[in-house]
Amino acid sequence: MIGIVSEKDLLYALPSVDRPISWVEASAQTAALPVRQVMQHDMVMVCPDCPIELAAATMADHNIGALPVASSPKSHMLVGIITKTDIFRLFVEMLGSRAPGVRASLEIDNRKGALASLFNRVVEAGGLVATVSSFPAASPNRIRIILKVADVDQDTMRSLLKAEETVIDLREIQGPR
Repeated sequence: MIGIVSEKDLLYALPSVDRPISWVEASAQTAALPVRQVMQHDMVMVCPDCPIELAAATMADHNIGALPVASSPKSHMLVGIITKTDIFRLFVEMLGSRAPGVRASLEIDNRKGALASLFNRVVEAGGLVATVSSFPAASPNRIRIILKVADVDQDTMRSLLKAEETVIDLREIQGPR
């Protein structure tokens, strides 16, 4: 692989709006422009065994919407492309967005056993923790979590929480609309 063309590259390649020209002339100029003059040669790539979260971080860090996947760092043989849409689809799946159940956004203590204790209470009430995601809270002693829980209702879920488990949002999700 020797280069990549993004939507932004194409927009920059269009004739400037500073000098008014006819659409016929603009079309002719654009059609005559070779890809090599538009493409980015300095590409960021990942290998097929790169963890998806590192690929997503690379895309965010470089502000790019598509990330080439090369067979190896030296060969630059294209084997795939990861796009923003791929990352969004994965995010939707990870959060269980399409599954019915109770969505609980909580802040809990960041200590050994805190999450296990919460999971045990959910299971003892007949619930199933379908998905869980965590990320740092403002305090280093706390974490934010998003749970998707099946087979318990919102009131039951609320009753399972301890005082130190702060509810950010708690709602029933019916699934996709």
